[in-house]
Amino acid sequence: MGKVAIMFPGQGSQKVGMAEDLYQTEIQSTSILDRSNEVLSFDLLEIMFKDPEGNLGLTEYTQPALLTHSTAIMNALQDLNYDYALGHSLGEYSALVSEGVLKFEDAVQIVHKRGELMSEAFPNGVGSMAAVLGLNVDEVKSICEQLSTEDKIIEPANINCPGQIVVSGHTELIEKLASEGKSLGAKRVMPLKVSGPFHSSMMETISEDFKAYIDQFEWKDAEHPIVQNVYAKPESDHKVIKHNMVEQLFSPVEFSQSIEYLIDNGVDHFIEIGPNKVLSGLVKKISRDVKITSIQTIDDIKGWNE
Repeated sequence: MGKVAIMFPGQGSQKVGMAEDLYQTEIQSTSILDRSNEVLSFDLLEIMFKDPEGNLGLTEYTQPALLTHSTAIMNALQDLNYDYALGHSLGEYSALVSEGVLKFEDAVQIVHKRGELMSEAFPNGVGSMAAVLGLNVDEVKSICEQLSTEDKIIEPANINCPGQIVVSGHTELIEKLASEGKSLGAKRVMPLKVSGPFHSSMMETISEDFKAYIDQFEWKDAEHPIVQNVYAKPESDHKVIKHNMVEQLFSPVEFSQSIEYLIDNGVDHFIEIGPNKVLSGLVKKISRDVKITSIQTIDDIKGWNE
């Protein structure tokens, strides 16, 4: 029998109306959704369900929204047997909650703080990100090294799947890459709507503040190994996990390598837990030989539980 991995999406998967169907019909999910509002100083559920002010795309709201949605689904699933957990960037915090490393109430405060620090790290417009299509990671690294200068940098940030690598750094260089990308060999370069140069070395500036904040919470060893973004290998020790979560702020997300590690170690079924099917699409591009299940709605939950 093959092994199973559960995976949790990160920023970019959010959508207005997320988890509203769970709130109205699934009691285990409702309790989690209510708890997020009790812990935070704003109405997260209104942002998730209706988003009247257009705040869902702001990272300090996006992050708790995604964590809450994924955890609400996990709470409602029955007979979910698996061997590993992983998440993409912010999604790694959903994995920490699922594996008992952090309590949900603590994690939701941590990701809200993480989002605040990330969005405040640089004045708007200083740093950004872009998706590079059609090149491998070594080719992208080489282009980034060519474009970077002593005082401005651009670096690979998300190694998502073959032919899709996100870069991060100073906006000036992101724009240069976008305009010159085709002549440098890329099929396409798509600037992303983000408020900063996430997962680049520029984000190291917030690491001490973030570490000081997360030190106040209790961290426990993981119930199942978590394949972490930074090193693409499984960890269960809470001290190592916590250290890696700080490093994750300014290190590339090694998603493709993580999936390859899991496949090499017998995983043939990946279950994505959260809104949309972003990670399912990436896994499909990494391997056509694995089974992929997406669970994001009340109907998906009922179908699984039956």
